Order: sequence, then C-alpha cells, then structure tokens
Amino acid sequence: MKGSSSPQIWVSPEASAIPAALRALANIGTVTMTRPVSTRRIWLDTVDWRLYRKGMALTATARAGSDEHTLELSTADGAIVTAGPDALAWPRLLAGLPEQLRPCLEPVLGVRALLPVVQTSGTSITGRLLDTEGKTVLRLVHERPATISGSRDRLPGRLWLIPVRGYATAGTSAARILHGAGLIRDDRSGYSATLRAAGIDLETTPPPAMQADLPAGVAVARVLLSYLDEMEAAWEGTVSDIDIEFLHDLRVAVRRSRSVVKLLGDVLPPALVAWAGPQLKWLGDLTTPSRDLDVHLQEIPSLTARLTSARPEDLEPLARYLTGLRKGERRTLVRGLRSVRSERLRAQWRASLQDLARWDEQPDAGPTAAEFGLERLARAHRRVLRRGSRITPASPAESLHNLRKRGKELRYLLEVFTPLLDPAEARSALKELKTLQDVLGTFQDSETQREAIYALATDMIARGNTPARTILAMGEMAAQLAQDQDSSRANFATAFERFAQRSGRRRTARLTWPDLAPGVPAAAVSTGPAQ
Repeated sequence: MKGSSSPQIWVSPEASAIPAALRALANIGTVTMTRPVSTRRIWLDTVDWRLYRKGMALTATARAGSDEHTLELSTADGAIVTAGPDALAWPRLLAGLPEQLRPCLEPVLGVRALLPVVQTSGTSITGRLLDTEGKTVLRLVHERPATISGSRDRLPGRLWLIPVRGYATAGTSAARILHGAGLIRDDRSGYSATLRAAGIDLETTPPPAMQADLPAGVAVARVLLSYLDEMEAAWEGTVSDIDIEFLHDLRVAVRRSRSVVKLLGDVLPPALVAWAGPQLKWLGDLTTPSRDLDVHLQEIPSLTARLTSARPEDLEPLARYLTGLRKGERRTLVRGLRSVRSERLRAQWRASLQDLARWDEQPDAGPTAAEFGLERLARAHRRVLRRGSRITPASPAESLHNLRKRGKELRYLLEVFTPLLDPAEARSALKELKTLQDVLGTFQDSETQREAIYALATDMIARGNTPARTILAMGEMAAQLAQDQDSSRANFATAFERFAQRSGRRRTARLTWPDLAPGVPAAAVSTGPAQ
C-alpha cells in the first residue's frame, strides 16, 4: 500500500457502496459534499499506447458546457500532476502541452502526438471530511458510474481520498472505514478498466500471421495482409500530419511488404507479384522526400549541439528552409496518398491477398511455412555472410550500402518467421544483426546526410539571401558527418567479425535446423557458402 500522504482511490462494483461508505465516515468526522457536477473526461494516449505501456494515464476533464479542461497525469509511481485550465484541441505534440506535464511525458512521448482514445460522461461530487474543530483533514471526490462514448458498458464509481498536509492519520482512519464498508483500494488510474469497458484489449495477443503448418503461400499472404493493415492504420495520421511517426510507420510497412514480395513472392501468383512490386515501389518513392526532410529537421538539434566554431542560431535559416521544403513535399505526398491510384492499390492488394489467405486444409498445398521459411532464412544469412566477407578497407561505399540492404532483408525475414523459431534464439539473432546494422546504418546515413547538406547549401546560396555564417555552420556539420562515416567504416570489420563468428553461425544454424520442420533436407538449411 502506498504511503498515507498519497491520494487513495477506492472502488466497488456496487453503485450503492460508495454512498454508504461516505455515510460511515461520519463516525470520525463531519462529511460535507457539494452538488453533483456533470463532467466529460477524455483519456489520452499515443497511437502505439506509450502511456499505457509505461503504466501512466492522462485525462482531460471538463464540466458539461465548458471547453476548459483540467489535465491530470497519473505517473507510474502513483504521483498525480495536474494542469489547467486548458482549452486547446487534440491531437497535440509535447510542445503544445502545459509545462507542468512535459518533464514526465517527454521521455515517454518523444515525437508522438497525444490522441483521444476514450471519452466518458458522468457526474462527480467533491467534499471534505472535517474534524471536531471544523478543519478540513481530508478532501473527497466521488466519481459516480460513468457512460462510455460508443459503448453500452459503464465505468464503476470511484471515491478519492486526498489527504491534507499535517493530517495523514485521517487518511489512515478513513481507509479502515472504507475497507470495512466493502470498498476495494485501487490506486491505479482506472485507465485499464476504461479501455476494457470500451472494448479495447491491449493484453490479448492475436495469433501470428505466420504459422508453421500453413501452406507457404497462405502464410505469406497473411503476413502481407498484416503489413497492409499497418499501412492503413498509419494512412490517415500521415495525411493529417498528426506526428512524423505515422509516415515512418507507413514506410516501414511498405518496406517490409516489398521485401516479402521480393524474397518470398515465388509462392504467390506470378502476375500478382509482377503487379505488386512496381506499385509498392511507387508508394515507397512517394513517401521518401517527406520522410527525408522529417529526419533532417529532427536531427538538427543533435547536430547543432556538436558545433564548436559555429553558433546554434547560425543554423536557424537552414531549419526555416527545410520547413518550407517540407510543406511543398507534404502537398505532393498528400495528393499521392489521396489519389485514385493509391485507393486502387490498397483495394486490389487487399482483395488479392484475402483470396490467397483463405485455406480450407486442402491436401497437396505445397511446402509448409516452416519448411519454406527455414530454407529462406538460411539463404538470406548466407548472402549476408558472403557479401560481408568480401568487403575490405578498399571496397567502395556502395558495397557497404548493398550489405546493409541484404542485412535488412535478413532482419525482415527473421521478423516474419519469428513465430516459428525458438524465442530466445530469435532474439539473439536479431540482436547480433542489429549491432551490425547499426554500424552500416551510421555509415550510410552519414553519407546521405552529408550529400544532402551539400545540395541544400548549393540551393540556399543560389537564392542569394543565406548568411555566410549559416553556410559555414553547414560545412562544419558536413565535416562532423564525414568523421562519423569514417568511424563507422573503421568499426565495420569488428562488427562483421562478431556477427560472422562461429557462435553466431551456430545460432543461425539452430534457427534454421530441420528439427523445427521435419522433412527439410539438411542441405537446404546449411549455413555454408551459397552456390
């Protein structure tokens, strides 16, 4: 039980239990309650449920007929932080939140926006517990059962005991009385119960799309359907520019889809693969310019912090210029996402995949997902080993870029087939691969960003109104990125050796060994050189 100085929340499934408990508090003092006030409460979270995952909750509560909300943040350790009045709309990024909330929310939200996830309506009554001298020793809030927008269920009532400084014993005494009256203490925010009552279950994990005994073609179609679901979940957030991670989520789903079509598409109808490849590439190309500008803008603060000769304000013209470019690219992106081609792509892709994803357990449906997947994992692993072993200090940058692409393909396959693999081994393989990918990613990103800075500087100079200090600061940034690239190049050999060492190769062999899929020839899962 938390300390007596913390707010206490008491609940009961019986509607009459809390009023009865309030009457019982008259044994230790005088209870005074105000008139009921109608309120509406909005529960807020990110689209990927970051607050829920961290054990936090944020609500915006307003009286009926008012646009001014009181924001209340419940932290993971049980503390309550309030702010308000607040009349701004949602969704909202961190910078748009009251200052009192930002220190707690910044490490959790990052660049993600807060969105309304559930809205409730009900009444609340505030009150006080007075001692024999008429002094307030405990504040009370009775939240009556509330209705949930879009649901027939109701939230149970709650009673808050809020101790007053210097009267901690009053809270302890009141708690004993409430417990005796049949109430149950639940100091959680009530967020979990609200989500469940609204029909949102974040604890149940849906069955994986990839299942070992499915025919390979059926399993691949189901995986691609899951990626299409991810694309469409991020679609409107991208169009509305709610936060930059919606576009990132959309692009990740597109990249995964393209990789699966490329690496596993031979179990799908050839005509569908021939159509889907160019369509997915068009979608990926459409989203690239906006995402690149998002990344440039996001990384300006960290690059600015590394400046030694230049000043942070010297890069403000660059940030303004990038922001202007982003507006133009966003218009192109939104037109593309709202286009007839985009709508047809999604509709046709879904209809085709749904047909392929159906299976009535007919015999002779070809290799199982396990047999097929294990062979493809081994092939992708051999490809990474082969290409990486050929890289020397004299190899061109393109060789490292290509290796990064092959590493991404291996990672995507590991993610696709993880449900078929030993969980611990799959995690280890992904961890080893991520270490190598981080080095390759720094190498490529540093080069790409440096070239982008050169191109931006050229354009800004051509416009004729860019301060010389800004161009010099951009030059310093480019020099720092060149150092990052050189450092990652120097670290590559060690990272690849660690990835390719015998223990790592044995682990990948275990991941793809035929005892996970009886009937797969041993040669098919060999981790030796590719033919």
